[in-house]
Amino acid sequence: MYGWFESFNFLPNQNLKSIFIGTHFTENAQNFLKRFLAYFPDYFDDKEVGCRDIFTLEFLQKLGIKAYFSRCLTSTLPKRKEKPTQTKVFFVGFDDKKLLSFIPKHLLENAEFINQQRVKLQDDWTEENCFKMTQDLLARYENKAKIIITSALHCASPATAMGIPVVLIRTVEEQKNRFSALENIIPIYSIEDLKRGKIDFNPQAPDIEPLKEAMLENVRLSVLKEQGEQVDEARLKELRAFIASFKAN
Repeated sequence: MYGWFESFNFLPNQNLKSIFIGTHFTENAQNFLKRFLAYFPDYFDDKEVGCRDIFTLEFLQKLGIKAYFSRCLTSTLPKRKEKPTQTKVFFVGFDDKKLLSFIPKHLLENAEFINQQRVKLQDDWTEENCFKMTQDLLARYENKAKIIITSALHCASPATAMGIPVVLIRTVEEQKNRFSALENIIPIYSIEDLKRGKIDFNPQAPDIEPLKEAMLENVRLSVLKEQGEQVDEARLKELRAFIASFKAN
């Protein structure tokens, strides 16, 4: 299970084989879980929850639930090939235009502003169209981006996986909980860092190929284990330790 939004059918029925990898529970979800577990204390007994961030990990561990740091699966997208078209500067989720005065002027000369959370829905809106819009946007980043400056985790994570240099700036306190998915991979800056001129606007994309391989192997073994297959538990433990402790060069 990866994303579950705006549905009252939560948590998944125990007749379903739910595999929790890259899981993030918001504060509201955490409050719900505390009440839920008072009535269904054995729900997670046979599960190991792969947590997207330290915030979720520490919460589940305090409840006595088996959990580990799996990071975000959007960090496993394939690395892009270099192309001469990769010249565009993208500002993603950078809504406060007052902050642009702190950005180096040369980055604004060829800039494009995108808000991933606001899209214009078509008359023939379908789930398939939403997937296509997402794929088209990722392809645009892949083929056009020289650098991405963003406050959005789900821009920074896939972009870093593709090998795009990223500057990640958290603009609200809540993001501090979520952004640990990228801890030790890329720097996580604050608005104060921006105002004080402490941001490196010429970053290099880190090499995270070994991390991606470990994350995908963790998914494969976790699925097999949930299906009742025999897996190498020592190998699974080793993979999860590597994922949690990974540091990019």
